[in-house]
Amino acid sequence: MRKSFRMSKLIGMLLTVLAIAILVKLGFWQLERANQKEQFFADYEQRGQQTVQLNNSMNPQETIPRFTQVTVSGEFLADYLLLDNQIQAGQVGYHVVGLLQADMDNASRIVMVNLGWVPLGKSREVRPQLQIPQQPLTLTGYFYLPELSSVWGANAHLVEHQQKPVRVQQLNASVIGNALQLPIEPYVVLLSEQEEMGWPRAWQPQVMTPEKHRAYAWQWFSLALACLLVFWFASRSKKITTEE
Repeated sequence: MRKSFRMSKLIGMLLTVLAIAILVKLGFWQLERANQKEQFFADYEQRGQQTVQLNNSMNPQETIPRFTQVTVSGEFLADYLLLDNQIQAGQVGYHVVGLLQADMDNASRIVMVNLGWVPLGKSREVRPQLQIPQQPLTLTGYFYLPELSSVWGANAHLVEHQQKPVRVQQLNASVIGNALQLPIEPYVVLLSEQEEMGWPRAWQPQVMTPEKHRAYAWQWFSLALACLLVFWFASRSKKITTEE
């Protein structure tokens, strides 16, 4: 009887420790996400305080903070991208991403420029046919590195290029560049709201706030504490029963 009790107690203890470890880890992960979101919103609030001219001599993804105002010159290719599953005012649609052949220190590179949002239309089978400016121009926008999900990986469905315009699930420059055979830069320029061209756009971050992440963190920590207390009371109860 005692041996059986000790074994069940040991198993219960191991399961409890594992559960508490997972819950605590989730809590600290939420706190980490809260700090990241604070920095994210701070970067957005500081947008426009300086303007950087994109050129080929810099490594933008390492030297330019996100949402820094940038200018870039060049000409758009006739083809463009449709970034799938974009919501605006509760309506599903696409972000139109132009492919700007940019002049950077006499080196031609392709810069993705997010030109704004368009509605999905009547069917996913019919993609919006849009007119992209073809003349040389200089644009102002905000520097942004897309957050890439590992869910897609190198999935071929990430870039649906059998039909024009090309539909993509995320702005993975490497995958898109390989599919279209183009030297695409790994960052995106979010076209400024003050620019007259393009489609409706508002770059205010639509993400979970730091406060909500912290609330979730304390929920995980509370569950960990509750789990510990339940195990402690259960152990005490079994001990008293055994002694009797």
